[in-house]
Amino acid sequence: MTTLGHIKHIVKGQLRLGPGLVGGEDLPLGPLVTDSRQVGPGDVFWALVGPHHDGAAFIPEAFRRGADGVVSSRPVEPSEYQWTLEVDDPLDALHAWAAWKRRRFTGTLIAVTGSVGKTTTRQMIHTVLKSRLKGIVSPKNFNNHVGVPLSLALLEPEHDYAVIELGASRKGEIASLAGLCRPKVGVITQLGDAHLGGFGSRQAVAEAKAELLAALPADGQAVLGDDPWLRTLAHNCRAEIIWVGAGGECDLRATDIRSEQGTLHFQVVPAAPAAAQQNKEKETVPFSPGVPFTIPVWGRHHVTAALSAVAVGRMMGFDLKTAAAALAEYHAVPLRCEVRHLRGATVINDAYNANPTSMRAALELLGQFDGPGRRIVVCGDMAELGEESAALHWELGKQSVEIGQASFVISCGEFARHVAGGARAAGLPPQHTIPCFTVEDALPHLGQLVLPGDAVLVKGSRLMAMERVVEALEHYPQRRSA
Repeated sequence: MTTLGHIKHIVKGQLRLGPGLVGGEDLPLGPLVTDSRQVGPGDVFWALVGPHHDGAAFIPEAFRRGADGVVSSRPVEPSEYQWTLEVDDPLDALHAWAAWKRRRFTGTLIAVTGSVGKTTTRQMIHTVLKSRLKGIVSPKNFNNHVGVPLSLALLEPEHDYAVIELGASRKGEIASLAGLCRPKVGVITQLGDAHLGGFGSRQAVAEAKAELLAALPADGQAVLGDDPWLRTLAHNCRAEIIWVGAGGECDLRATDIRSEQGTLHFQVVPAAPAAAQQNKEKETVPFSPGVPFTIPVWGRHHVTAALSAVAVGRMMGFDLKTAAAALAEYHAVPLRCEVRHLRGATVINDAYNANPTSMRAALELLGQFDGPGRRIVVCGDMAELGEESAALHWELGKQSVEIGQASFVISCGEFARHVAGGARAAGLPPQHTIPCFTVEDALPHLGQLVLPGDAVLVKGSRLMAMERVVEALEHYPQRRSA
């Protein structure tokens, strides 16, 4: 159990105790929260200083919501039964606290990154491991310089494992985050065109993600999706590498892949990694060739995430049948390929985020839908693509028709007209392409357009909040005919 005294000592802060507070420095610490709107009774509000606001301004709100105490760069006199801790820099203090929590942890820390599929992969790994072990996983999308230390703050010495997601939009960010969490296992899902505005090229994206490989110890392990860009960088990794995918050169390979009505089926065909073959004395979990997997998710693109979870499970002592049983109970992350039936139509709610690679995967899923109606794409801008933004959005419109088989494309955002231009170039009639500047502008068109039997894909970058489309469809009355 961590206490108020622990945190005072580690972050070297000035502690103030309110009247009537019993226990003093022996008081146990509640969960850390950096958003005052999410504070609940017993929480600790960590008042970070951001580019546009100082969290200290929200301390009264945090206390009203029931916070036991606050950490702030401003001196604050606590009220009755409350405490405050003044520090020089709240972010530095948060990192110091996270580093201390990491030093006390003796389990296996697994770091997950990649251009697409990070969150699904981390959740699938957690699904496998938690079936027999005790550990934590990054909450929500906690993958940056604030989220990673908040995740590490959840660590306790008795945990067997931790699955931490790492994200980046600039060179050096993965290296910095990996230096804080010190992973024993590194997982890279796949590379793509995400954050081109920050990195400049796919080569730079690859090199940034490979910072995780450089951070792994020689006695660690890496799990890599079968990506040609990763293959060019793998020689920089000191740790043993396990390749996963559908290719014949993979150490853990999926065959007979089928995606049918919300269920992904495949067989796992493993081959002992080269490092294990060379070291006969090394303990490994026996392989069981041809083990069937059935996972309740939509789309073939989840195969790499599932295989990554299996590979990590094997490292932790799980055989394939145990991993298969765990993944059969997997629950998809909200706003990621959630399939719902609204107004008689099938809606693919993949609204959490988007980049060109994940967009293509979602369009492939839409194109596979076998239904009586039309396919409709409702897409928002893909953010952080830099100078390639216009061209990649034009390509999105073209792929919506050629891959997604869309009969209508409703695009929202700054690059909506480029999406519409690509769709028209692929043969879609101009009246079937509807560019809108905002999501709100698109909603009336949807109310008139969507009919029973249609399949509708909703996807865009987080800043677009495309889930508003799905929320609107929930409340529109069902149309019976055109």
